[in-house]
Amino acid sequence: MNEITLEMAKQVNAKELHFAKFQLMSDDKNNSITVAKGKKAVNIHYNSGSDLYELEFVKLKNWERLVVDEKKGVYGDQLQGFIQGFFPNFEYVMDSIRIVGLNC
Repeated sequence: MNEITLEMAKQVNAKELHFAKFQLMSDDKNNSITVAKGKKAVNIHYNSGSDLYELEFVKLKNWERLVVDEKKGVYGDQLQGFIQGFFPNFEYVMDSIRIVGLNC
């Protein structure tokens, strides 16, 4: 992994995703990473010109790749929210710990 993909992995909290059995793949040539679980995946591409991210939400159906949605102009701090929204049963543990800590 190069410096850009390592920073992207930190922003999506790759350690926690790996612990939750997500597959993480990186492409150093295109400055992109893919977060996948089951038949769903989120492709995250870094656009160095605008310093923003482009997201592609993909589902596999009958061995075909279907692009469900695309987002452009996403900031780094929004990545976890988009991943959590696409995988509804997954919740970042660290976010829930912070929320519980604030409510106590």
